[in-house]
Amino acid sequence: MDHKTIEVTEVVDSAKFVGLPLAITFLTVLMMLVDGYDLQTMAFVAPVIIPEWGASASDVLWLQTGSMIGMAIGSVALGRLGDIIGRRNSYSTCLGFLFAGSLLSALSTNLWELFSWRLLTGIGLGGVTPLAATMITEWTPKHARNIAVAVSIVAVPTGGMIGAGVAQWIIPEYGWRMIFWIGAGLPLVFLAIALLLLPESPRYLATRRDKHPQLAMQLNRLLRAQRFDGTELFHVAEPPAPPGNWFATLLNKTYLSTTLLLWLAFAFNTLCLYSFINGLPTVLRETGMPLHESLQGSKLFNFGGMFGAIGGALLIGYFGSRIVGAGLAFIGAVATFFVGGAVLASTGHVDTQLLSLLIVAGMSLNGMQSFLYTVGAHSYPTYLRAAGVGCAQTVSRIGGVLSGVFAGSFFALNPRPPVSYFFFTVAVGLLVVVVGFYSLRTHVPANRSRGSGDRAVPAESSAR
Repeated sequence: MDHKTIEVTEVVDSAKFVGLPLAITFLTVLMMLVDGYDLQTMAFVAPVIIPEWGASASDVLWLQTGSMIGMAIGSVALGRLGDIIGRRNSYSTCLGFLFAGSLLSALSTNLWELFSWRLLTGIGLGGVTPLAATMITEWTPKHARNIAVAVSIVAVPTGGMIGAGVAQWIIPEYGWRMIFWIGAGLPLVFLAIALLLLPESPRYLATRRDKHPQLAMQLNRLLRAQRFDGTELFHVAEPPAPPGNWFATLLNKTYLSTTLLLWLAFAFNTLCLYSFINGLPTVLRETGMPLHESLQGSKLFNFGGMFGAIGGALLIGYFGSRIVGAGLAFIGAVATFFVGGAVLASTGHVDTQLLSLLIVAGMSLNGMQSFLYTVGAHSYPTYLRAAGVGCAQTVSRIGGVLSGVFAGSFFALNPRPPVSYFFFTVAVGLLVVVVGFYSLRTHVPANRSRGSGDRAVPAESSAR
């Protein structure tokens, strides 16, 4: 019996961005809001834990490396798990880690317990973003794919902004543990929703012959028509990888400079970003600011991130990624430097100037994090793209871990320098991002010069 052969990606690209793909994007964005909330819960409660447990700012900021270490583990382990048990099941596992980690964090009685449970939470956090981007990419037609992924990534700082607003109200009324109770309850709700409503990735189902009848039903839902009956042979057309080890290919003569520069920019931008995310409320609190005002600074930093990711993505289409990304990183470095000056001149209260600078800094750091994924994907051919971006993301987690080390070491100095120096140092780190990002040879060109398409150019031969 002959079976009709169907290329799955062509079917998805032929669909409209309504119904199933829109619903998956909406559901994933809601889950990413939870991810953004859980990512920053420790930053929200740190200023309160310090006096309650008799801890130092240095101890609490060092503690935040727990979630960063967990994220490094989760981004690799749960991403790989998605290839084995499916994206849906792996994503549900991430939500399970978020639930368990936040629940146990709420019950912690000392810093070491809290460190352990934040590490557990971090494992879930590390897997959520790449799996969410994968789910959206594999279910969304090409014409809507980039904007759908951008909206999902913007949901992370949005969740942090919402979380900071919630913390301003919840902590004074119900205490810091309620922040973790909420952080446990939300993933539990979405875990139930994911198990009931979230479909499996079509590309994953295409690789499992026994799952083809299930894939046929899902594609019929996508197209809103009975096109397939389950007897078809589904596949995904991808060029074969060349012989040799993928890691060695990333570091061969063709891709070496691109790989190292991506790693440099990823690591330093993540270090600077998480120095803000994890340290900002505590640093502002150390200047004598009330808790409500220090959380307001965190909220507006995340607010700026929404404009950086979406606005920058639009500007890249007109000017290309080199000018937009390097320019935004430089603006972020300048804004961060002036944040240090504004903090130095403050009298224990947040003024309009400081809040405006925090918005600009958030716009830069969050926007750059999104651009790095875009340029990373553009820098490698299809057979190397997942490995190249995934490896860069793993290296970026080193920057995340070092952000906690940096913040903890800063507050452990004796005598301790003024807190403005914290921001001056972060500004220097952002200048490293500017140099590394600008030096890449594989930038996304402007639409007017793109020519034939969005094909990634071999690393060392792409246009400067």
